[in-house]
Amino acid sequence: MRGSLAAVALTGLGAAAGRSPAPAFGATARELEPVRAAIGRLLGERAAAGFVLEGLEPAPGEADAFEIGGRPGAVRVAGSSPVALLSGVHWWLKHVAGGHLSGNGDRVVLPAEVPAPDGPIRQSTELAERYAYNFTVFGYTTPFWGWSEWERELDLLAAAGVNRALALTGQEVVWYETFQDFGLSESEVRQWIAQPAHQPWQWYGEITGYDEGASAHSGPVSAGLLHRRRDLGRRIADRMRELEITPVFPAFVGHVPDRVFAERNPGVHVVAQADYAGHPRPYWLDCTEPLYAAVADRFYRAQAEHFGTTTHYSNDLFHEVGDEELPSLLDGADLGAAAVAVQEALARAVPGARWLVQGWQANPRRDLLDAVDESRVVVLDLDSDDSRKWQETDAYWGAPWCWGTIGNFGGRLGMFGTLVEPGRTLPEVRVDPARRRLVGTAVVPEGIRHNPVVFDLLGETPWRREPVDLAVWVRGYARRRYGGDDPHAARAWAILLRTAYSYASTGHTSGEGPHETPFAAEPALTVGSVSQWGPAQWRYDPAEFAPCLTELLAVAPELRVTETYRYDLVDVTRQVLANRGRLLLDRLRAAYEARDREAVVRHGARFLRALDLCEEVLGTHEDWLLGRWLAQARSWADDEEERASLEWNARTIITTWSVHAAPTLHEYAHRDWHGLLGGYYRSRWTRFLDALPATTASGEPPVFDDWAERGAAWSRGREPHDTRPTGEPYPVAARIAAELAADPI
Repeated sequence: MRGSLAAVALTGLGAAAGRSPAPAFGATARELEPVRAAIGRLLGERAAAGFVLEGLEPAPGEADAFEIGGRPGAVRVAGSSPVALLSGVHWWLKHVAGGHLSGNGDRVVLPAEVPAPDGPIRQSTELAERYAYNFTVFGYTTPFWGWSEWERELDLLAAAGVNRALALTGQEVVWYETFQDFGLSESEVRQWIAQPAHQPWQWYGEITGYDEGASAHSGPVSAGLLHRRRDLGRRIADRMRELEITPVFPAFVGHVPDRVFAERNPGVHVVAQADYAGHPRPYWLDCTEPLYAAVADRFYRAQAEHFGTTTHYSNDLFHEVGDEELPSLLDGADLGAAAVAVQEALARAVPGARWLVQGWQANPRRDLLDAVDESRVVVLDLDSDDSRKWQETDAYWGAPWCWGTIGNFGGRLGMFGTLVEPGRTLPEVRVDPARRRLVGTAVVPEGIRHNPVVFDLLGETPWRREPVDLAVWVRGYARRRYGGDDPHAARAWAILLRTAYSYASTGHTSGEGPHETPFAAEPALTVGSVSQWGPAQWRYDPAEFAPCLTELLAVAPELRVTETYRYDLVDVTRQVLANRGRLLLDRLRAAYEARDREAVVRHGARFLRALDLCEEVLGTHEDWLLGRWLAQARSWADDEEERASLEWNARTIITTWSVHAAPTLHEYAHRDWHGLLGGYYRSRWTRFLDALPATTASGEPPVFDDWAERGAAWSRGREPHDTRPTGEPYPVAARIAAELAADPI
């Protein structure tokens, strides 16, 4: 049995924070205490005291389940695991108490006596593997987070039903200790380790800290930073275990410190790899070499010493490598044999451990899956909601797999997402015989803390078997998020459902993410995609989106004070202005083509005014401030030199990505942030628009070829940026709406 059916008193015992895989959930006081603590953090201590928590035995065919019942003031929540219990409490908050949790604001207003449901509620899931995080989250969102951010995040993960989560923070200390045993000095290893915001791509085997000429991601990282991040990573993994979220640690797939490693270990097949976006990939130690086994054993031993062991490990052989390129990178090695060696090394370290591989681009290749023990592999199909690779591969040729959604690329902040695919398509997939060994879900955006409506639905979908009526669901979402069944809020969200959140699969053919803000683009008369793979065309009619702002501004005054409303109002105002910017560029281009210099000047000024208004409204809310991102980066430093280095790293990832990568990746991770619009993007557009009128007669617009160099110079800057908001969203948004109404396009 997985749990007792009796209520358990919750006094006297704290949680065990051991670092080895947790036993089956028994609903003992020791196991329930972390659940009670999480409820207290999410809902408040008084509310937490109103729940009676119990264990629950899942029915046949169920991986996890929860039940809700009881009476007012003593609400019974039973669950088959801590995650199921917290998911049950979250379900109660949403669908009984009418409250809301998100990474972008909560609305938790509960009576003294917590309400009970009208009748018993039971939800369950057959999906045992409910995974979270793309590796890139640890570069685009969390590289400079501290414990307060992570504690909150882990509570939200559990409440959303996630029971597997990538734990990458601080894992670089494993490299640090491992490679010193294979001929490298302490300083040489630190030189190889990339700075925090770029480390995910080092785990992917795409960059290293060795870089010709100093770059924002090159090493050395300091020993102090390594160990501070290790301490946080250990704390994250321990909390995951308390909540029975399985930490997913990085696996060792052969990435080694380049030429230095090869020179110190002569006679071994160590292969130089091709470039990634202008940067050399780390060398690859052929996994079929005897030395690979020795290095892998040391890697997992060091990992266990610092973080304990787990049951799930993830990393890919040859991530984002095409079929034509692969043979040269293997250099005669056999991919299937290399995969077997990776799996065997993992099995020696942690018998029975599962290897999570990503379904992305050409990976995983059939040669790999045919070679390994599929019972110890799970494929994370990252893009099931768009490219549907699982269908192209006969459900990964019978291997266990998870239905995944990326949705976000680079952490870009436009309003965008699909509700149709998780809400309507996934329930169909779960009963489709073609799914074969579907075992879970994978929520894998490249960045998080944006578009909270998408994450809200994703947290429910494992527990829902039937397709979702999205119109009904989104009206309930607005009611919970703002605290009232307001007709204007309902109309605003109906508009959002038809526009920003209407996306459905195009087979990954229409570009990635939202139609991006033009303010972040390298200036030109015609702006299609801002980043390399962004969509070149509108996702929806901007005229249909525009009334959303009017409706939000008409919401009842008592709802406007909620933090959730304030966030959404800024987001919608920002999106209206971004859309307006694109429409104004169309006018500007038409005026230029008509050789109308006066109109060129006028529309250029209107475009800059829209940018300035966007900068102003972003400055009214703490979640939209560049200064907070930079302050987080500096907070990890021990001295002024390290503060400068980490700020450089933080500035670069969201602008040029790196000097060498800029031709491909510039603006890939752009942000609509106060300070970035006014302090970086505006200067680029001012330069272009100042030069444009003089070229009207010739019809040859100005061309500047030094944007990357200017971006690099800005990234080395240290000018201060606001870390606290200025003004209030509502009056600023209302004034902006009035100004736009008086100056229609």
